[in-house]
Amino acid sequence: MVKPTQQRGLVPYPDQETINMIRTTRTVAVLFAVTIPLLFAACTDEQVAQFQALDAPSQAAVIAALQTPPEPPAHTPPGGFLACVRRHESGGNYQAENPTSTASGAYQWLDSSWRSVSRMAGYSGWGHAADAPPHIQDAVSIWAVNNGYRSAWNGTGC
Repeated sequence: MVKPTQQRGLVPYPDQETINMIRTTRTVAVLFAVTIPLLFAACTDEQVAQFQALDAPSQAAVIAALQTPPEPPAHTPPGGFLACVRRHESGGNYQAENPTSTASGAYQWLDSSWRSVSRMAGYSGWGHAADAPPHIQDAVSIWAVNNGYRSAWNGTGC
């Protein structure tokens, strides 16, 4: 008697290893189908063609480079009024901590004010001004001055 898998034209049912390989291949194909268009969403046709012409290790290096977060911007502290405030409040020390209050950072923001104003300025994420990088402290302070919160530094003599 001929077993069903031995009949002409029938293919034996794949073993578990083959099934897992097919699933993995499908998963990789789906990931490429979804990831590659997203990766190239902001690329020109020429850039896409250049990428596709690269070998696999070079493509992997390009993808890794695109996924690496950018360096923080070069920092040049603002001058004028905020330079005066920085000198008066902290001597220009962005990590300054007030020993008698929650004030911290170059501009000596109280924690409650910092959380509120930094959120309004679009830079939430640091509950304490001294924990924020210098360019963020400057950006929040510039936003505060430009949006009517200058009075926080009235007693500075600036």
